Amino acid sequence: MIAMDLIVAYGPEQLSDITVHQDAPGEAAVIETVTVRPVRVYDKRPDGSLVELFGEAKTAALTAFWADVERFNQQENGS
Repeated sequence: MIAMDLIVAYGPEQLSDITVHQDAPGEAAVIETVTVRPVRVYDKRPDGSLVELFGEAKTAALTAFWADVERFNQQENGS
């Protein structure tokens, strides 16, 4: 059972970092890009409106959300 009515959304991809690796002169360089998707968390209110959570409230809500997901997965797997 989920502790709160939450909507967890992923924002659009954002380019975060570009790294170029070259082990030795003359070798082909490898370009590595890292993308991130910001996580946004909304609390659904009884009137149907959504309020975005930030800081400690967001962290607490995400922790509860992932704990519920883990419990659900354990039940589905018969553990």
